[in-house]
Amino acid sequence: MDKHGVVGVVEAILLVALFAIILATIQITYVPSLMENKEAEHMHTVNNQFSYLKLAVDLLAVSKSNISISVPLTLGSREIPYLVTARSIGDVSVVENGFRISVKTSSGYGNFSFGIIKYTANNVYYVRQSYILECGAVILRQNGNYNSMLSPPTFSTKLSGNTISMSMLAVNISGYAGRTSESGLDTTYIRINYSSASSYDFQDVKNIAIYTSNVDSWFKFLNYSVENCTITKYDDKVVIEPKDGYQIDLHLDVIKIYAQIGRGWIGNL
Repeated sequence: MDKHGVVGVVEAILLVALFAIILATIQITYVPSLMENKEAEHMHTVNNQFSYLKLAVDLLAVSKSNISISVPLTLGSREIPYLVTARSIGDVSVVENGFRISVKTSSGYGNFSFGIIKYTANNVYYVRQSYILECGAVILRQNGNYNSMLSPPTFSTKLSGNTISMSMLAVNISGYAGRTSESGLDTTYIRINYSSASSYDFQDVKNIAIYTSNVDSWFKFLNYSVENCTITKYDDKVVIEPKDGYQIDLHLDVIKIYAQIGRGWIGNL
């Protein structure tokens, strides 16, 4: 091989090595940041979509209209082409009995179970997050146990003398036609439909126990919203008790909403 041939081979090797160094630098330095931003943008989109879902549920709960509303939900975040990156797959499901309320009075207990909608983003670069619609509230959960209430339920209190009148609209999400979950990357749809409404009145309530996986969020919300009561946080529940000299009367509206996850609609509700 002559000198020119050797030089050509060396140049080719150097160019390949240079390209490999540049690609490795991009892969190590820039790709994680790009993917983190990409997943963060996706979570911002999901945040907005859950706001729309909350609005749609509230509209059906208040109007009690027999109409269907479809809300899009972007499940995941894709890879960057030509680079070594990981996709972020998300999953959404209707969880039956994911939230409970127990009302204790002098005559016994009133127990209620509610279905919830839970979305989880299995992010690889950005913090893993879950969005939960439970009892009309939207909860953001991340880093395992940290959770915060992004949007509160329909709840009010009024003090008249020593009587604390509480009113709560509790939404029960019920899966329909077996279409209760989906996972992947693409955009799916959550289609909701009003089903029924029931009202309950409780006088001289001894305590109200709210069973949830998001205890911190509900404790903070109730501690801020309710006066003249003791709010106690446990591992799996938050308990409301009237302080000495006060009485709680509770009006509870339970709204049942059917939900299907996926494209299209099965059945005629």
